[in-house]
Amino acid sequence: MRKHFLAYLVVICCCPAVSGSFDLITSRGLGLGHSVVLSGSSASVLVNVPTGGLASGAWHFECGYDRRFGLSDLDNVFVSGAKRWRWLTVGVGASQFGKTDLYAEQLLKGSLAFHLDSLTFGGTLSAMQVQIGNGYGTLRAATVGAGASWRSRRFFAAATFDNLTSPSLAEYSPTVKPIYSAYAELIGLGSYSITSRATFEDLQKPSFAGGLIVQVSNRASIFGGVSTEPMEYGGGVEMYIRSGVITYATSVHPVLGLSHTVSFGLGSVSRGRTQKGAFD
Repeated sequence: MRKHFLAYLVVICCCPAVSGSFDLITSRGLGLGHSVVLSGSSASVLVNVPTGGLASGAWHFECGYDRRFGLSDLDNVFVSGAKRWRWLTVGVGASQFGKTDLYAEQLLKGSLAFHLDSLTFGGTLSAMQVQIGNGYGTLRAATVGAGASWRSRRFFAAATFDNLTSPSLAEYSPTVKPIYSAYAELIGLGSYSITSRATFEDLQKPSFAGGLIVQVSNRASIFGGVSTEPMEYGGGVEMYIRSGVITYATSVHPVLGLSHTVSFGLGSVSRGRTQKGAFD
């Protein structure tokens, strides 16, 4: 137990983004440098970025498993769903990071967005429970976020403002600082998109990311990306099976090694780069 706990502390100190986040794991996140495909957003993306694109009447369900740096103590399982009714999109997701006998975080997050032509406005509500092993107790915190986006046929931009209430897990524990992120997607003339992200947090260095996703056939897409703070390189592949999709994403940290995410999606989010009707 002590050996596992020390390994956990080393990873958290070197890569603090691993835990303590009010964001849900996304299926392509590792491979795209934690940038996102806004024009055809999956359920997990819509929970974090509520103003992403989803066609009117479309729905999406997603579940997956994430392992960071080959350590089972850092496993993360997640499930999410999203549905759009004309001008309204609703998303909800849940995840568990870690193990309850050592350290675990359970996250429940919901999102709501309103579509007004090319503009979308939305918000999020997040609740986290932290369980510390050996009877040390349970801590809880909640917070809210907001977002907005603008889209055209070839360009999609979004911004999110998370942790706006600066939540704290305990009376004397440090507060979780607000996080401000900007996302952009350039939709190519072919079956590809270029994605980017910039994230800013008080007392932290800015983090930047870029990615590329290409639909190589009617049955598959490939993607890759890079991110800073921490510096990671990623890639992945999606395989389409009828109305479902299996996604594998991976990234490598120069010091800590490989991470992996495997997920399964089901619903009316279309294949590859974007989806027909995402701008309706």
